[in-house]
Amino acid sequence: MELGKSEIATLSRFFRDENKLLLASKGKLRQWLEQHFDLYHNGKHFVFDPVSKETLRREIERSYPRLNLLAGLASGQDRVAIIAQSNNDKLADSKPNDKYVLAKCLAKFELDGQRLMLPLGTSVRLLVERIDLSQFSSIVVVENLDVFDKWHLVTLQDNNHSLVVYRGHDQATAKGLKYLLSQLPLDIEVIMFPDLDPKGLEISFTTPRINRVLAPKISDIHNVLRPYSQPEVFLQQHSAVAFLSQQHSPRWQELVTIVKTHKLAVMQQVFIALNIPLVCYK
Repeated sequence: MELGKSEIATLSRFFRDENKLLLASKGKLRQWLEQHFDLYHNGKHFVFDPVSKETLRREIERSYPRLNLLAGLASGQDRVAIIAQSNNDKLADSKPNDKYVLAKCLAKFELDGQRLMLPLGTSVRLLVERIDLSQFSSIVVVENLDVFDKWHLVTLQDNNHSLVVYRGHDQATAKGLKYLLSQLPLDIEVIMFPDLDPKGLEISFTTPRINRVLAPKISDIHNVLRPYSQPEVFLQQHSAVAFLSQQHSPRWQELVTIVKTHKLAVMQQVFIALNIPLVCYK
C-alpha cells in the first residue's frame, strides 16, 4: 500500500507544525503507519515527542527518497513532473485528459502558426492552450465517438469552419471538454449534437455554454425517424425524463416535447445512415 495525496498532505501539515505532537489519523493513513512503524496510539491519536516525530519523518523520507515532507507535494504538476518528488505518478494533480480534447475541423485551421488540413475521418488530440479559438465561430460537441469519427458524413449546412470536439465517454475524458468550454470567448457559439433521447437532451441542458442543439427537423422526426426509435432505451432513461420534466427553459422545447410525448430514443447513427439533414434549435 502506497501513501496517497491526502495522506502525504496530512503528514506534511503535521511535520511543519513544530509544536504538534499528536497525529490524528484514520483509515488508510493509520493503516499505513501501523503497517510500517511501531508507534504508540492512545485510541485517538499517534503520540510523539520531538525526537520520535523527527525520527518518523526521516524514516518516511528514506522510503520516499525524493519527497520532502516539510514542503509537501507541489501543486498543479502532471504525471511527468511529479516523478521529481515520488515514484508514484498517480499523485499528480493534473491527469492526462484534464486539458486535452479530441477535435477535428473539416476546413484548414491554424495550429502553432501552421495551416493544417486533416484527412477525412481523422482527428487530433489537442492541448486546449494550443488552440487559437479566435479562428472558429462555433464549437460543435458530439456525444458519440463513432459519430464524431464520421462527422464528415453528417448533413449540415455550413459546418466546415466549426471546431468539432468529442464530448468524452466518461467523467475523466469529459474534463478536457469542460476546461475548453471554460476558456471560450463569449462570442463563440457552442452547439451540442446529442442522441435524440432524454439523456441526450439532458446532456445538452447540463453541459456548460451550450447555445444550440443539432437535431433533425420536426417533420423528419415525425415522418421518417419514429420507426427507428428504441422504446427500451427510453424506458431505461427515467431519471433523464424526470430531469426534462423539471426544465422550464424555452431552449429547444420542441425537441423536449416530441421526445417525451412519443417516447423517442433515436441514436445519432440513424441520422448518418439515413442522410437526415440537421438543423440548429435555439
